[in-house]
Amino acid sequence: MADRRPVRRRFRLQPFHLLVYLALSLGAIIAMVPFFWMLLTALKTYGEHATRVQWPKALTAIPYTNLPEDVETVVSLRPVDPGEWGGAPSSAQPLLEGRVWIEQVTAPVTDQLARGEITPPLEVLILAADTNPEVEGYDIFYYTVGGGRSIQQGTVRAKWGMGWKAPYYIEAPDMERWGPQLIVEDNDPDHFVVRQTWRPLVILTFNFIKAWHDASFANYMWNSTRLVLITLAGVLTVSILAAYAFARMDFPGKNLVFMVFLATLMLPEVVLLIPNYQLAIVIERFLRSVFQVENLWIKNWTVLTIPFFASTFSIFLLRQFFAQIPSDLYDAALIDGCGHLRFLIQVVLPLSKAPLMSVIVFNGIWTWNAFLWPLLVAGDQWLPITVGLSRFTMEAAAQTHLMMAGATITIIPILILYFFTQKQFTEGIATTGLKG
Repeated sequence: MADRRPVRRRFRLQPFHLLVYLALSLGAIIAMVPFFWMLLTALKTYGEHATRVQWPKALTAIPYTNLPEDVETVVSLRPVDPGEWGGAPSSAQPLLEGRVWIEQVTAPVTDQLARGEITPPLEVLILAADTNPEVEGYDIFYYTVGGGRSIQQGTVRAKWGMGWKAPYYIEAPDMERWGPQLIVEDNDPDHFVVRQTWRPLVILTFNFIKAWHDASFANYMWNSTRLVLITLAGVLTVSILAAYAFARMDFPGKNLVFMVFLATLMLPEVVLLIPNYQLAIVIERFLRSVFQVENLWIKNWTVLTIPFFASTFSIFLLRQFFAQIPSDLYDAALIDGCGHLRFLIQVVLPLSKAPLMSVIVFNGIWTWNAFLWPLLVAGDQWLPITVGLSRFTMEAAAQTHLMMAGATITIIPILILYFFTQKQFTEGIATTGLKG
């Protein structure tokens, strides 16, 4: 009796296959280089980036070894004349001064201070100020290290004991991240308590925390989120209706209109920037003359979302998928009394989850990453997160380490979106336009 067991074919790696795998692997590595550079730069100090240090100290054990225990200090406060702190805000009254001694610092700070012939202990001068006369307690303290009295060194809001700030070492301005972090535990002027703490997680993520607060990233993130949601709602509505009309309905000039519509994909966005801006000004003037209200279009969410509702790519993608749905389904639905709208909602859309997810991912990414157009027409209340990154470009030099930390924060929502939608996204791209 013949043996009917399946014959296993031994896989042999052909030279051509090997070359393909090597080429793909090399391409993947090259594509990941900018991403890893961004992460490494986001963990560096300003000095490390300026001196082109390849590996940041934050990714070594140096800043986290032999860290001392937390120390709480009861600070004796005395009244001080605002003139002694020249530049103190007039609203910061009354002013009380105290001091804290830092007995031990981390290794990076020790090495840097040694270059300036400075050794611990370090004196931290504190200016406690009550900026809100209606609220009892002192909620801000200013400090400086090394004998100078610059009120610009740093501020900490500590009414609820949650604020923290690392000392800004005068001889080592990029060493503030290494701590210790100063936290106000009790802001009663009779027993003002400051705690010195070394938190490794803060040391590691210092640039991310600083970028988030310095550039008001929470506001920019909320603006971008709102713009993405509004744009997606408009794009889905317009694209679904237009794609269905092109795919399932007959009207005069349909093919010609669709070809002209597709031709707009050949026009670069930069070429259309100035004409679109001039058109936005005309629309703003028209709305102002009709409703007697300013900023109904420019400097509002309307100009950032409505012009992008008609997405040529999204309409084309959905049209190709809608066109491959068998006509027998529509004939059966027509017998049951369905019209075009009901057929679209109850039959076509449930079958089109994959391309719809692709539309959501693509347009979500495009809206989230938009920069030039919001920079031209957006008001302060609607600036997206991409424009917020430009806040780190100063007159003297760009704070690249903070910019890269902000860029990392910016791409996190996109990575999360793609992670949860990658299956549907891949299916939508792979099946669209195929006839079954």
